[in-house]
Amino acid sequence: MQAETIAIISTVLNERISIKNLLDAFLTQTRKADEIIIVDGGSTDGTLEVLQEYMRNDPSIRYIVAKGVNIAQGRNIAIAHANASIIAATDGGCHPEPTWLEELVKPLLDTLDFAAVSGLRKVEFVNPFELFAGALSTSGNSPNEHDRVFHGRNSAFRKSLWTATGGYPEWLYTAEDTLFAQKAKSLGYKVALASNAIVSWRPRPNLKKLAKQYFLYGRGTGRIAKADLTAAFYHLRTHAIWIGTFLLGFYSFWFWLISLATLTFMYLSLVSPVLNNLKKQGYDKLGLYTYVPIIVMTRSLYNNIGQLYGYWEYSHVEPFKKNHDLYCSGHWKMANFED
Repeated sequence: MQAETIAIISTVLNERISIKNLLDAFLTQTRKADEIIIVDGGSTDGTLEVLQEYMRNDPSIRYIVAKGVNIAQGRNIAIAHANASIIAATDGGCHPEPTWLEELVKPLLDTLDFAAVSGLRKVEFVNPFELFAGALSTSGNSPNEHDRVFHGRNSAFRKSLWTATGGYPEWLYTAEDTLFAQKAKSLGYKVALASNAIVSWRPRPNLKKLAKQYFLYGRGTGRIAKADLTAAFYHLRTHAIWIGTFLLGFYSFWFWLISLATLTFMYLSLVSPVLNNLKKQGYDKLGLYTYVPIIVMTRSLYNNIGQLYGYWEYSHVEPFKKNHDLYCSGHWKMANFED
């Protein structure tokens, strides 16, 4: 039986500040990768010069410039150019721990039962807002293999899985890794969990950028026809009630009471369970009762708006539904990736 080989892939764009840390992390892994392939989306900040320097010093590193590609396209390009049988994926801006690759690929090397592996994420933060924003974005993967998926920020899979699925869905800006994992699961591929394969990352630094992130996540979910519109309409209706009655309160004090009652209901149903869960995880820190309610309410509002908008695009804007149906049926074709 031919020995397995491993390629690390990553996509970057204007990552001059963090690219050295990423490459250094790749090169100091306890298990060295056979290939490191970076796809650059057209950086103009000096990222390419850093990549050239590292490539001269280490033959395992290659980089490909593909101006204007999105993450899904970049990953497909990197994998298409990889000779390895196992692909390990992470993103620019992330920082894998020294044992990341060794722990991540271990389930694939130990048995043929698994075709993909999901690692875990850890938050890097410089203030309480980033701490709690990250804590609310790093939910653990399911202990039940049937429900487990793998995402591009920290995953490994056999290249044969990538070929069988048709690759990452390139028409999606977000949720591309979710649909990719769902397609793999639908084909019968099993996903292992590597709880010691850890990648750290820094969440969005302020509420405005976090709101945009949640909107894009929701939009991506809607575009792959997985939006729970019943839940989305329910939560948005509640948001509309408290916002509308708050504004009407400037004309009549009684509307503010309705707004307060609605916010109390939302706190008990949305915020309080999250607070209790974070306290159980050891996040009972200064700022818990300040930042978490704001983040949870922002996530609820913008994610659900994004889901509705994304589902509308899926239903009414080509090529979302067409490409989704072709991809899920196995008839979608990747672009022709040539040097």
